[in-house]
Amino acid sequence: MTSNIINGIYAITPDWEDTRQLIIKTEELLLNKINLLQYRNKKVSKQLRMTQAKELQALCHHYQVPFIINDDYELCGILNADGIHLGKDDITIEEVRNRLGNDIIVGISCYNDFERVNKMMATNCDYIALGACFPTKTKPNAPHASLNFLENVVEISIKPVVAIGGINLDNCVPIINSGVNAIAMINALYSTDKVSNKILEIKRKFING
Repeated sequence: MTSNIINGIYAITPDWEDTRQLIIKTEELLLNKINLLQYRNKKVSKQLRMTQAKELQALCHHYQVPFIINDDYELCGILNADGIHLGKDDITIEEVRNRLGNDIIVGISCYNDFERVNKMMATNCDYIALGACFPTKTKPNAPHASLNFLENVVEISIKPVVAIGGINLDNCVPIINSGVNAIAMINALYSTDKVSNKILEIKRKFING
């Protein structure tokens, strides 16, 4: 089931404080049929995160798009979100399952670490994320995951694979052609005025890649 959910365009929110701007832009993405949305905001207060997450979740429910929370298992539990995405320094998969149940989608960052990929194959996470594929303003010091690394992981992975990090319309074709299930993007979606055209072009590349 998760294999069918984790596919296509995986949008991740930017660190915007302006909730209205965030909601307007996100609804534009949802109208143009992104496949998943992850709420990630490292720069605002806990109270504002709750406010933004509630509004985004309501939008996602309306458009029937899975809503995933980055890192914050407490927020995820309060909202009963569809999923959570975890990094290497976050709560463990086992703790998430114990706290939030087995139905929640759990994604795991594996960076460019093949050993971590193999370890995650033996867990009950639902998908793995690899990156950064390209330099990114969001995480300028993120380790680089090469195209060759992506291809090798896709070949052995028994779980859906998401590519992340600096992916945009100009560089997404080789990433899509590597066989990943989804590409995650922040700035490429939220910083453009031509969302409809961009999403349509990326979806075509998934179909034609």
